[in-house]
Amino acid sequence: MKKLFYILLLTPFLFPACNEELDRDWNNPNVYQPKPDEVVSGLFTHLQKNRFWLKDYGEWYWILSSWDQGLPQITQVCTYVPYTVDYCTFWADDHYGDVENFVADANGNIPGRFERFYTDMNNYGLIRDELAVMETADYDNNLVYLRLATVLKNIIALQTVDLFNSIPYFDAFKGSEAVFFTPYDDPLEIYKSVIEEYQAIAGELPSVYGKMSELAKTTFARQDVYFKGDIDKWVKFINAQTLKSCVRISGVAADYVKPFIAEAIKNLPAEDYTFASPQVNENRIGTSAGGIRQRGFYEQYYQLAVSDVVMLRLNRGTDFYEPDIDDPRLPVLTIGCSEEGNPDKVEYYGVSGNWDRNKYLRGLPADLAFPLDSCRRNVTPQINAVSNLIRPQFPMDEMVRGCRWAYYNPITFVLSESPLYINSLAENDLLLAEVALKNLASTGKSAGQHINDAVAHSIDFWYMMNAVPHYAGDMSDDTKKILTPAKPSGSIISAYAGTIQSEFDAAPGVEDKMEILMQQKYIHLNIFESFECFAELRRTRHPKLEPITCTGSSTTLVNQTMMIERFKLPSSERANNFDEYAKVMADDLWGNPVFWVPQDKINEKYFLPQALKAPLP
Repeated sequence: MKKLFYILLLTPFLFPACNEELDRDWNNPNVYQPKPDEVVSGLFTHLQKNRFWLKDYGEWYWILSSWDQGLPQITQVCTYVPYTVDYCTFWADDHYGDVENFVADANGNIPGRFERFYTDMNNYGLIRDELAVMETADYDNNLVYLRLATVLKNIIALQTVDLFNSIPYFDAFKGSEAVFFTPYDDPLEIYKSVIEEYQAIAGELPSVYGKMSELAKTTFARQDVYFKGDIDKWVKFINAQTLKSCVRISGVAADYVKPFIAEAIKNLPAEDYTFASPQVNENRIGTSAGGIRQRGFYEQYYQLAVSDVVMLRLNRGTDFYEPDIDDPRLPVLTIGCSEEGNPDKVEYYGVSGNWDRNKYLRGLPADLAFPLDSCRRNVTPQINAVSNLIRPQFPMDEMVRGCRWAYYNPITFVLSESPLYINSLAENDLLLAEVALKNLASTGKSAGQHINDAVAHSIDFWYMMNAVPHYAGDMSDDTKKILTPAKPSGSIISAYAGTIQSEFDAAPGVEDKMEILMQQKYIHLNIFESFECFAELRRTRHPKLEPITCTGSSTTLVNQTMMIERFKLPSSERANNFDEYAKVMADDLWGNPVFWVPQDKINEKYFLPQALKAPLP
C-alpha cells in the first residue's frame, strides 16, 4: 500500500521507463509495483528539484516586489529609486522609523521559508523511513540517497537558522513516529551537529558508493540532476559546505571549527558547480524571458538598479567604463548609460538609498525642482511612457537607449538560460581568505593571494554566465557589444586581481581587510545569492552600507538601528506549536542578532556616515 501511494505521488518525477508498454504499466498502480531503488531515487530527484534550489519565480517576485523593503533592497545589493519627495517621505516615515515598523512587510514571504524547510524537505523523512525497512543489497544500493538527502536537508536547515535563529531540528521529520510538536533547538548545537554530519558523510561516501551494484550506479547517475552520479564532486561540494558553515560560526566557536576547516580544505571543488534548470523553459513570458528566478527578475526588473555599495567598487574611475581601471566584471554584471548607444562610451552611474544623492540622477522627472543632469540620449516615447523605467519586454536596442543609470545586465540575469548556482571557486576563495586572515587554518596561501584568486575566478564565472544562450531577441552589433562584451585578456584580468590584492594587503587591520573581502563577496554573489549576502552582512557588519536619508521626512532616521537582525517566526508557530514556541518567544524579535554574530559586532553600525559618492554640484 505504501508503494502504491508513492507511485501516485511521484509519477511525474521518477525515472522514465524503457519502453512504451512499461510507461503505461508504470502509471497504473494496479499493474506495476516499483522497485525500492525506483521509489528512493525518485524521492531524491524530487528533493533536488525543490524551490530552494531553483530559486523559484514566486519567491523572487515577492522579495523584489516589496519595494524598498525587500531583502535585496535591505542589504543594498540592489536599490529601488523613489521618484518624488512625497514618495520618499512616505518611504521613510512608513517603513524606516524603527525596526518593528520597518519590517512590517519586509519579507517577500520570507516567513514561508520556515515552513518550507519542513514541507519541501519532507522527502528526506520518506527516504529515511524507506531505508529503515531495507536489507542487504537493496540497502547498499540506496544508502547513498539517504546520505545525500541528509546533506540537502542540513543545508536548508542552516539557511533557516540564519534567518530565524532557533528552529525545531533534532526532533523534526518524525511525523511517522507521531512526533508532531517539536521543541526549538539551540542554534549553535544545530550548526555543530550539521558540521559533524557533513564531515562524516564526506568521509563515508566513497565506500557507500563502492558497495552499489553497477546497475544501481547507473540509476544514480541518471537520477542525480546535480552531479550525474559523480561521487567525488559530491564529496568536494560537502567539504565546501563544511567550510562555509565553519566560517559562519567562527566568531563564536573558533576553537571548535578549526579542525573541521583543516580537514575540509584538503579536498575542495576545483571548478564552479552549476546545473541547468530542469524547468528553464517553463513560465516563459512570450519569447523574452526564462522561468524560475529569471521570471521574477523580469517582472520586477525596475527594482534591480545597482546600488553604489556595489557600483563604486566596480566602476573605480570616472562614470565611463575604463578597462584599464575598472573591474572587468562591470559590463557583464550591469547595463550602463550610453549616448546614442555608442558601445565605446558607456557610463555606469549607481543609485543610493540616500535621497540627497539620488535627486541628481539622470532622467528623473523634471518637476522635482532639483538641478538634474538631463539624459542626453534619443529615448523613444514608448520608454518615456513608463515613468522613465526600462523593462526587459522592450527590445534590447531600446533598453540600451533608455537606460539612465545602471541596472543589472538583462542578458546575464533576466533573459538567459543561466544555470542555477550550487557553488563557485570564487566563493570558496573568499572563505579561504577569511580563514587565512583569522588564522583558522593553514591554507597554503596568504589571505591576499586568496583574494587574488577570488577576483580572477569571479571574472571567469560571470563572463561564463553572460555567454549562455538567451532569449533577448535581435540586437544591433553595438547593443551586443554593450550587453555581451568580449571577455578581457588574461593580462587585464591578472592585473586587476593584483590591484585588489595590493589594496587588501595594504589595508591596516583585520576589519579594513574584511571590508575589502566583503565588497568582493557582494560583487561576486550580488542578487544571485542575496540571502547569503544578507547572512554575511549581519555576521561581519561589512561592507558598510549607504546611509538612508530623506529630505522633508518627519521621521528622524537612525541608521545604526535600522537593520533587521533576523526574521520573526511565522504566526502559525504561535497558533500550532505554542507550548514550544513560548520557550523562545522572548528571543523572537526583529532586532535580536542571530547567535553567530560575535559580541564585539553586535553594536557595530551597518551604515556609513555619508554617501559614498557626493551629489553633483
